[in-house]
Amino acid sequence: MKLGMIVGFAAFTLGLVHLAGEEKQWFVDRNLVYERGNALSEEYLGKHAPEFCEMLESLTPWVVRIEVRHSYGENSFSSNHGTGIILNGGGVLTAKHVLNENAKEGGKKILLTMTDGRVLPAEVMKEGKKDWIMLRITGKENQEAEMKSPVVMGKVTLKETAVFLGYPARLGLDGKGRVKSFHQGDETKGIPVSKLLPLLVVATVSDPEAMRLKPLAGFPPVGGMSGGPILNTEGKVIGVQNSVSKTAEDATGKVLYYTINATPTGEVVGER
Repeated sequence: MKLGMIVGFAAFTLGLVHLAGEEKQWFVDRNLVYERGNALSEEYLGKHAPEFCEMLESLTPWVVRIEVRHSYGENSFSSNHGTGIILNGGGVLTAKHVLNENAKEGGKKILLTMTDGRVLPAEVMKEGKKDWIMLRITGKENQEAEMKSPVVMGKVTLKETAVFLGYPARLGLDGKGRVKSFHQGDETKGIPVSKLLPLLVVATVSDPEAMRLKPLAGFPPVGGMSGGPILNTEGKVIGVQNSVSKTAEDATGKVLYYTINATPTGEVVGER
């Protein structure tokens, strides 16, 4: 199931993580999936990777919300929503389907929103064979500023803890950690674009070759989080999220289990 455009609340049962004789409910009820789910992810990291929590403060400003406008009509257009990350050197890594899913051939307008509310135009730099794409921010002034990103790519390791960051479509966290609606802003009315932070899902790498991740804490990823970065606890990007596989209960449709699927950055490096 691709997650590029549609926001949907995914139902799932409470999960348990067993830690040295301790039982902790790290997953949340579907009705509280965003805010409480993110809070549990932060709590989990604070307990098991406190040094990474501090590192996240310098990494999250480089996680961008992506809107791709396409299929233009006389007075309308459609939009895809996703997440990406600005790498050292200025490239923006995301999933290819964020740009291409349900989009007609022809012109596309790519807009990246930074956590501080700046909106930057972008264009395609390189399209991978698998589900990844590298964007380039346009405009010399914007390019020079964003090349200062400290984010680099690294290699994935079996069973390592990983954090997936993304923006549910039209949502994000405010400065106090509360879920807030995204607003595109209106220059003519003096309304600024929303300042938002991405949400976190904590997982462990269960299959480094196929880049599958088993959830540890948080909530099932939803529409708009596609293309978001998978970071290891060293703060390096080890994958770009592309889909979620779910097991559901036949009678109720409740999601009993899910796996995060991604493209390892080793494949991105290999094609560059």
